[in-house]
Amino acid sequence: MEDDLSIFIQTAGTTVVALMASTAFSSAKSAVLGLWARLRPGEMATIAADLEATRATLIQGASDALTVQNLAHAWQQRLAPLLSVESDAAALRRALAAVSTDDPVQERLLARTIRMTAKANHGTNFQAGRDQYNVVGH
Repeated sequence: MEDDLSIFIQTAGTTVVALMASTAFSSAKSAVLGLWARLRPGEMATIAADLEATRATLIQGASDALTVQNLAHAWQQRLAPLLSVESDAAALRRALAAVSTDDPVQERLLARTIRMTAKANHGTNFQAGRDQYNVVGH
């Protein structure tokens, strides 16, 4: 469970940053502020300003990989204490999953995080993040 929560926190931070630069900004901002409204209402103005600042940074062309990574890490740090409660993690997960963009490129960006685990004692596992072809015997 702890590992799943860590992965969700990482994904949530990355997703928030990706959504800040998308056409779904308004919906994503509402989802994040909804979480803060329930848990830390006194911080809502600061969080709203930080979401706007994140968006401004991304839109002004400072969206190189390092900047995006740093912004995602900053949002992971901010979300971690709030998402440590399972019900809050589930609420944000549902809210962010409901957000969609009109931009197919952004949709692909948001959907690219994949986590797969497998264990085979005496067998073979085949996992694919997308297409998988049978190459046995070729």
